[in-house]
Amino acid sequence: MNNVLVDRMTLPGEGQLALRLDRTFKSAWRSYRRAFKRCQKKLSRATVHQMRVETRRLLALMDLFKPLVAGKAADELSRRAIQPFKTSGRLRDAQVMLCDVERRLGRFPDAKYFKTELLRRKKRLGRQLERKLRRTRLKPLKNRMDALREELRVAVKPVEGCHRAWVRLLNGMDQAFANVVARRGSITPTKPHTVHRTRVAFKKFRYMVEQLRPLLSRLPGSLPGRLRGHQKLMGDIQDCETLLAALDKFMREEKSEARRLRKFRAAVKREHAMLMTRYLRRADELFSFWNPAARPR
Repeated sequence: MNNVLVDRMTLPGEGQLALRLDRTFKSAWRSYRRAFKRCQKKLSRATVHQMRVETRRLLALMDLFKPLVAGKAADELSRRAIQPFKTSGRLRDAQVMLCDVERRLGRFPDAKYFKTELLRRKKRLGRQLERKLRRTRLKPLKNRMDALREELRVAVKPVEGCHRAWVRLLNGMDQAFANVVARRGSITPTKPHTVHRTRVAFKKFRYMVEQLRPLLSRLPGSLPGRLRGHQKLMGDIQDCETLLAALDKFMREEKSEARRLRKFRAAVKREHAMLMTRYLRRADELFSFWNPAARPR
């Protein structure tokens, strides 16, 4: 598959870069705020997932902007945004595991005992996240966002600032992609956590690409979908790994149920192996997603 050709030589002019970055900033904040408020109203699988996605996009944008602004404004924003995100991770895992177990109940009815445990976990974690969301106020976060937007306007206003900002943004993309490549090189088929580490790095790169897409004039329209599909290959492995870990813990603690769940666990283990094989066949697709060789002069 051919490398993606990104037009890095088309440098946005003075004012244009500032305007586009400001629009990107406002769009990311608007999407995050909307997802946050929806999650406050209803803790469904969809709303929790969307809040996590928008948080990751916001964090990726902060990472891109760090070289452009002075002080620790971006770090402080990241710290505040990550607080509900950490709490929501465990709930998201429980929601995904419940869907996986329910999908298999027809073939493995004894898994209903494990499902009951997951339902209890989901309710407990849901209450924890609800309390966290009630205590979280968006006003302080918005104030810091506004201050950071003003810093960005100042940083890219002069011509030399515009050129410097553009180079630093592209360098940040190159570094994020290089980290993904390094993680890909360390993947060991017998160690699923190496795939998870690659996935974490890939998510950051993917959301950076999405945020800078309006500034990259020759970015193929098919690339976002390909990035999403590649990430899903790794995500399916991680979901299966999480399910196996929770199932093993349940079987250790509830020994009376362990025998009933052996066939169910074996089926999950087979699916895990199949997902790993499928991903490894396509793992090197990532090299077609970004071409770090060309740099702006």
